[in-house]
Amino acid sequence: MKLDAHCHTDCSDGNITIEERIGMIRRLGFDAATITDHDFISPEQVARASAAAKELPYIPGIELSVAYEGQVVHMLGYYIDPFNVSLQTHITQVQEVDRMVAGRLLKVFHTKGAQFDLEDLIAPSLHTFYSLQLVKRVARDLYANDQERTLHSFLNVIQWLGISYAEFAPWPVRKAIDLIHQSGGFAVLAHPGGSEDLAMRDLDFLCHTEKHILQYVDWGLDGIEVACPVHTLTEKLFYTDLAARYSLLTTAGSDCHGDDPYLGPALMGTFDDIPEDLYDRMLAYHQKMQGL
Repeated sequence: MKLDAHCHTDCSDGNITIEERIGMIRRLGFDAATITDHDFISPEQVARASAAAKELPYIPGIELSVAYEGQVVHMLGYYIDPFNVSLQTHITQVQEVDRMVAGRLLKVFHTKGAQFDLEDLIAPSLHTFYSLQLVKRVARDLYANDQERTLHSFLNVIQWLGISYAEFAPWPVRKAIDLIHQSGGFAVLAHPGGSEDLAMRDLDFLCHTEKHILQYVDWGLDGIEVACPVHTLTEKLFYTDLAARYSLLTTAGSDCHGDDPYLGPALMGTFDDIPEDLYDRMLAYHQKMQGL
């Protein structure tokens, strides 16, 4: 059964609602569904997504933003219990830090002509906040959605403030893996490469080597997202080999945010490097973890 294992809604930095995301999954003919919003999952989100999915199997998911040695890392979690207290406490902390840092950024962008406040960025689906919505609004209002100009301005602002992008989510990788496991799920490293993606390099995402993967395995890493739009063929083969060497699950996803004037067109459905049996393998791994 085919599954796009990495996608977002407006509960984080996507521009479509929960129901619209599930509708897109259904229209494109996928056999199962998931939502992996940045640093957010809730019982209501899972209930609404599951109701919209109907007969499609639904995997509650999340993408946690963390840091390793001052660089940005994203960790996907699947089969997450949205009621888990430790995870929800972390999500609350993330929202608080994100709002604080975004508020500092917005004060600077107000001097550059921005005419909105943080409250104007609250998502309609579940009234959540995510800082990239600020960047997208700045892109629209000040830079005609030009990615290069917006990113350049954003990097200049955070440098002037004396912070790095990794400080938006300063929690360690090991905490993300532990939180996902405590929530009943399994942890998959998102887009570990992207060496040729200029935005990822400018934002200081960690380009993972075997040494990094081995460290994460020691901390309990379950899998690697080997196929994604930012990976070159060489990177896909490299991480697939590492996954085999260390007995890790391999996943694939479009990282779709919806048709977005700043982030670009919806890749779900056009990114076709997704195995036909991905859902089956993920379900089998989950069942094995649960001793079923």
